[in-house]
Amino acid sequence: MKHRITLFTILLYYSIFVLPVFSEPRLFGGLHGDFITPVHYNLNDYDSKAFDYGFGGELEGGFYFGKFSTGLIGGYSFTKTGELVEKMSDIKLGLEMGFDFDKDILSFMPTWLAIRPNVAGYGNYFKSEGYRTKSRKILDQKKEESAFSYLVEGGIALDFVNLFKYKGFDIVPVIAYNEIFRPEEDGHIFSGKVSIGVRFLHLMPKRKNREPIVNTEGGGSLSVFAKTNLDLFSPNGDDVDDIIIFDVESDADEHGGIASWELRIYDPGRKIFYTEKGKGELPKDYTWNGTGSKGELVESGCEYQYVWYVKANDGADGYMPGIIETDVMLKEEDGILSFTLSSIQFGPNSAKFDNLDEEKIKHNNDLFDTVARLLKQYEDYTITIEGHANNVSGTEAEHIKELLPLSQARAETVKEELVQRGIKAERLIPVGRGSEKMIAKTKDEAWRNRRVEFYLEKKD
Repeated sequence: MKHRITLFTILLYYSIFVLPVFSEPRLFGGLHGDFITPVHYNLNDYDSKAFDYGFGGELEGGFYFGKFSTGLIGGYSFTKTGELVEKMSDIKLGLEMGFDFDKDILSFMPTWLAIRPNVAGYGNYFKSEGYRTKSRKILDQKKEESAFSYLVEGGIALDFVNLFKYKGFDIVPVIAYNEIFRPEEDGHIFSGKVSIGVRFLHLMPKRKNREPIVNTEGGGSLSVFAKTNLDLFSPNGDDVDDIIIFDVESDADEHGGIASWELRIYDPGRKIFYTEKGKGELPKDYTWNGTGSKGELVESGCEYQYVWYVKANDGADGYMPGIIETDVMLKEEDGILSFTLSSIQFGPNSAKFDNLDEEKIKHNNDLFDTVARLLKQYEDYTITIEGHANNVSGTEAEHIKELLPLSQARAETVKEELVQRGIKAERLIPVGRGSEKMIAKTKDEAWRNRRVEFYLEKKD
């Protein structure tokens, strides 16, 4: 019994205290139906099919931390006539853990599939009715027996991911097979279980940690108002729209004045790019030059979200988010002009704009319009269009087989869009670089690797 308690304690400890450290949590819930293979006793060298196949169902709920999942699972099952027991039913409740191996880890996997090894420990209440002799004659049809026991399950699940979404939920069909073991002092009882069901995943809000707010309406018990002076921000050193100015106000005077304030600016990957805090009154005409906390400059043609947080002396607080749009910004080095765009949206693993919503399609069109207007100012320049991609597996095979042709196709798509906007085709040279020039190594900055670079070189 001691080793059973130890196993459950380890699972519980890692689920509550260790896994949450690794990643932002997502809630999940699920339900599935079970087909249970015949259950066998293997006790004191006695091997028998105690009862036949059965059916059941289970409900589950818990959290994903990155690719780890853990949660509670409970279920009910019943079995048909067997060699020793006339009827058997059981109710169980326990803790499960799994880990998804998807394309991020196994490069050969399709984007719609993940393999999830999982293990679960249960407390189990079962009831048997009627016993049989070896000749299958009912020995005592009315005799009932019930008891509590401990079960362990382990197996493999196939999760069909990235296929269905509805109102912020990922809907994941699941097919799984698990082996079930009930440890006993002199042996064990075992069977198998085939499950078909579905999981529903939803990202947990993390307001306490002040993650980026993706709307543009304020909130909280304190009213906060913020706006900027520019439609397009272009901090490229040409003294035109190089500085953005924030005009921020609040009704904190009705709450005893301002205790503290904070400005956070998030990059297109929703990671904090710049932050500043202060105490007392809000700054008047707060200025920002586009430089992040680590000294890097904003990217061309991107959206950066800002949020002003204000707290009053009486404890009331509020926030106001907004969007900063950056212009296409040229830079010059060794006589060659260039600019980079990380915000062109393509369909997943596609060079087209498949399955994009209207907002993303409009963003692309606006961006291509801006680029075309810029390039028309440099008629005597040829333009090399370089497509770049993010290598998920880090392997040469992915670079050669997948990313080189994908980035080449995306560069050609960009060329087609610019030709449609009046740029002569002979000026445009599309090149696919794959992942040979990755500039970001972490997952939360992978968006910087999926980019298109433009190089303008004057004709001889």
